[in-house]
Amino acid sequence: MPRRTILLPDEVFHAFAVFCLFCATTFCYAQTRPVPAPSTQPGQRLDLLAMGDWGEGVPAQKAVADALRDYVREEKAPYAGMLLCGDNFYMKLSGTEDPLWQTVFEQMYDPNVLSMPFYACLGNHDYDFGKDKIELEYARLHPKSRFKMPARWYRVDLPAGPDPMVTILMLDSDRPKLSDAQWSQQILWLHGELEKPRGTWTICCAHHPLFSNGGAAGNGILQRDWGTLFKKYKVDFYLCGHEHNLQHLDLADWFTDFVMAGGGGAHASPMLRNKLRPFSRSLYGFVHFELMPATAVVSYIGTDDKPVHVYERDKSGAVRVLQTTQSDPPAIKSLEIIQGLYDRIHGPVTQPATRATAKP
Repeated sequence: MPRRTILLPDEVFHAFAVFCLFCATTFCYAQTRPVPAPSTQPGQRLDLLAMGDWGEGVPAQKAVADALRDYVREEKAPYAGMLLCGDNFYMKLSGTEDPLWQTVFEQMYDPNVLSMPFYACLGNHDYDFGKDKIELEYARLHPKSRFKMPARWYRVDLPAGPDPMVTILMLDSDRPKLSDAQWSQQILWLHGELEKPRGTWTICCAHHPLFSNGGAAGNGILQRDWGTLFKKYKVDFYLCGHEHNLQHLDLADWFTDFVMAGGGGAHASPMLRNKLRPFSRSLYGFVHFELMPATAVVSYIGTDDKPVHVYERDKSGAVRVLQTTQSDPPAIKSLEIIQGLYDRIHGPVTQPATRATAKP
């Protein structure tokens, strides 16, 4: 039915305007808390970026930072945040005022273009030389900085309000660095947050992978302690780094998609297997999440500002590859010794089958 416009006489219009002004003023004075952000409406989209293993201060990091700047400038999307998957600083930090904060982070990522919050978690190299405490303290002392890390594990809902598009749980996967009490506390916290109402999508982010085609192979402790919760509460994405490459693993018997964004600029690491599909390449780059009410599109972007792998996932967990490039072949043929050493540290790893992912 066509919309009709009603024209009011001047006197009626004036009285109506005064009445509206009175109501608005009364309503404003009656508020005791800030008005929450509006609920997500159908058709809206929320964009996030992600990368890990970045803070080495080398030309490769600068190449990724420049690609991020160019990509965001070209896309013109209102990005809600960047998720940092750990290993934020490989070099020693003298404290919260170390000039490396400026050169490796604040100025490295163009503040005029990449103005979104950077939500960080801790990697194994962030525990070297007490940098974990320095990073937490830097975020506390510099609330206007884009570098955000309010705790070793924390929750972010975007957009803020009663009906977020995404719930992000930033975690600390550094089991050898945490006491038994801390590790148990984090598991209880993760369980509690997954029990609560969550956004349309759920992303859990930490440094170490549960599964990988790279040297890490997998992490038996995380598979046991976190993986069971991911399955029970149908976590949509597990985002990580640690492997210095880009991987997308779509595994049988797992509702969760495994997104590895470890190409942030630290020295690259090769693929040691290609059993897990559909995508794994030793490349520098980052990941772009486009989250919508019914579907999500995940794009892996290289330093040439071009996608190397793009897939779509719906809320049922069905995955369809939209665009991809050839995965890397294994760099070596024998992995038994490497796998045995890794299993001693991280526990025995269960290697799953790969789900038959739909292709274009």
